[in-house]
Amino acid sequence: MFTPNPDEIVIYGTTCKGKVFRPSDWAERLCGILSSFDKGNRLSYHEWVRPLLVGKVRSVAVGTRLETINPPMFRFLMDFAADNDLQVLDADGLAALTREQPPAAAPVSEQSAPAPQPAPVTEAEHSLIVREIAAGDTKLAFPALSVLRPELTDANRFAEQVDNGQRPEGYRLFGVFEAGKNNAVAVCGLRTATSLSAGRHILIDDLVTVPQMRGRGCCRLLLQAVAAFARAENIAQIHAAADAGLERAEAHRLYFRHGFAIGAYRFVCQTDSFRP
Repeated sequence: MFTPNPDEIVIYGTTCKGKVFRPSDWAERLCGILSSFDKGNRLSYHEWVRPLLVGKVRSVAVGTRLETINPPMFRFLMDFAADNDLQVLDADGLAALTREQPPAAAPVSEQSAPAPQPAPVTEAEHSLIVREIAAGDTKLAFPALSVLRPELTDANRFAEQVDNGQRPEGYRLFGVFEAGKNNAVAVCGLRTATSLSAGRHILIDDLVTVPQMRGRGCCRLLLQAVAAFARAENIAQIHAAADAGLERAEAHRLYFRHGFAIGAYRFVCQTDSFRP
């Protein structure tokens, strides 16, 4: 019988509407990505976060001390719960739930789950224009992308790399522009790719809004443009590059909100560090 731990809170695997959260291994996946969340604590994250079953419902237990020990990780977990409408229960809430023993809700298949409904367009978004940034105009993306990639320090070298190196390999840029202004205030860099595992798909490499424009729906507009492009090209999947660091909780919230799920890990090795 499940016994609540007073030193833990639990992300319970049903939504506030009583639907069982999918996929079935979501708890293991969520815990798994924490292994590289904080390089200084790779081996000890299990002390704070673990998958568990509450009755027959997959859930994730989170040690209450994590909020102090690793605030970004704790915030990421709480944001994950909020963005997916999952209940967060303390020991008293779990005890009450266990006593009630409600029947488990029927699982909602991933195929039949309702698609996220688009939010209404805000007044702020009416003054914004989304368009593809063509070769020759690449520098218009530099101010925004240099926020995301601070190693970019020269607009000319940036444009040369994108136009001569990346565009021939399928890289494209979409930007959000304020009426009457030249530079993009938000940018999405993507490419189409084909792999044995995913077939033909879109891979988002870069997604950023300049700080002064955040909170105005710019990235939402960009993702809508990417989805429209994917439909026009008859592309079934959109992937977001996982190397947008695991500590970036705001980026994760954005992707979750628009229907993305954690689909895989990405392993990276510096060539000079390869061990035969």
